[in-house]
Amino acid sequence: MVLGKTIHLHNSTKAEFLQNTRWVKHELCHVQQFKQHGYFGFLVKYLWESLKKGYYNNKFEVEARAAEEL
Repeated sequence: MVLGKTIHLHNSTKAEFLQNTRWVKHELCHVQQFKQHGYFGFLVKYLWESLKKGYYNNKFEVEARAAEEL
């Protein structure tokens, strides 16, 4: 989970996270989204997207999954 510039890990170590390139790219995309939309702006937009489309179809999650492939 990302809040601003900080990636928070749950049930995982830093080493496990850093070994998973796709996961790192996914979370770094969220860091960029926070920069682009502003802290509170992103949170509001993310929550609104999740309410409208659900977690998986949330455009910010779609973008982050696409970033895994880069």
